[in-house]
Amino acid sequence: MIFYETDADPTEWFLLPLHWNATDVEKIEQWAADCAEISARRHRGWWKRPDKKALTARYRLLQEAHPNPRVPADQVFLYGGEPRQVPQPVYALTVHPDGEYREADLLKVVQATEEHPVRPPEIAPFHSDRLGDGIRCVRYFGSDNRLGVSVNYGWWSEHHQVYATLRSVSGDLGWFLAHLDVFDAFARSVRLNANPE
Repeated sequence: MIFYETDADPTEWFLLPLHWNATDVEKIEQWAADCAEISARRHRGWWKRPDKKALTARYRLLQEAHPNPRVPADQVFLYGGEPRQVPQPVYALTVHPDGEYREADLLKVVQATEEHPVRPPEIAPFHSDRLGDGIRCVRYFGSDNRLGVSVNYGWWSEHHQVYATLRSVSGDLGWFLAHLDVFDAFARSVRLNANPE
């Protein structure tokens, strides 16, 4: 497995463990409590009396809800930089190529070719000093009579011979679109590492 690593602020971005299950209750509880403590400290200027129990429960529920079978991921990062918002998942995945058509495959990886879009996807070049030139696709879709949005980043890694992709999905269009710069910055902070220490 190729791991995604980031230099993003660890008090803002949390790695969500995917390998824990219902038997790892103590580990899950400790991870959730640690995330809640970090969030409470980070936002202490805004929160005078944060409810750490409620925060812990929020992180625990997020851990229990993932991996989301509808969104494949090797790793999941949670954006916890907004105190009033449920932490927003960003899914990281490596995809092995089907053939030699890099441009067409990259469009597929970022969901630019998904059928029945609510409106045409917004596709733009996206450069990262760590992963090189890629693309970003903002996609709008209908789900349960609601409008959803996703931002999808994709790069071809010649070194690892895989596509690297990041994806985040939300039903809160206003908040999500207003924070695209946060997700752009996170995407630029990511690198691939096949041999983590």
